Parts: sequence; structure tokens; C-alpha cells
Amino acid sequence: MPIIKSAKKKLRADNRKQIINKKVKDKVRIALKKFKVAPSTKTLDLAYSALDTAAKKNIIPKGRADRKKGRLALSLEKGKAVHRKKTASKKAVKAKAN
Repeated sequence: MPIIKSAKKKLRADNRKQIINKKVKDKVRIALKKFKVAPSTKTLDLAYSALDTAAKKNIIPKGRADRKKGRLALSLEKGKAVHRKKTASKKAVKAKAN
């Protein structure tokens, strides 16, 4: 634990910022998941907005946001954005067959 008064204040500020940054990261993660489940221009706009906000606040690097936006646009263009559901294990499939 910090002893100096300014260090204590810095610790409190860092804790507040950590909570805010986590909320922004969660919004990005949720927006990307929504796009993967239902790829459309509406969900693409939401993902773009979340990524831009995170990059503007320096929570993620600008290059990472740009790269993700580019890949999202390509996946929408090619129709590759498909939500992959968990598949049953081989043992479960064999058990059902019997």
C-alpha cells in the first residue's frame, strides 16, 4: 500500500479509471459478438462505434481498432461472419447413435 499522500490519491484515481476502461472494453466485446451472431450493417455500425470510442480513449491502440474494423467489413462483404455453435463431442454423438 502507498504511504505518500499523492500515491494514495493516484491509486484511487487508477481504480476509478480501471472500472471505466473495463466498461468500454466490455462494450467492444459485446458489439463484436453481436456482429458475429447477426452480421448486418446495423451491427457493423455498432461495432465501429465501440471500436472508435475505445481507440479515442486510448483503451486499445488505434491500429488494432482499424485492423478489426477492416476485418469486420471484409467478413460482411464475403458473408463469412458466421456464429459457430459448440458442437457435441464425439463420445456424445456415439452415445446418441446407440
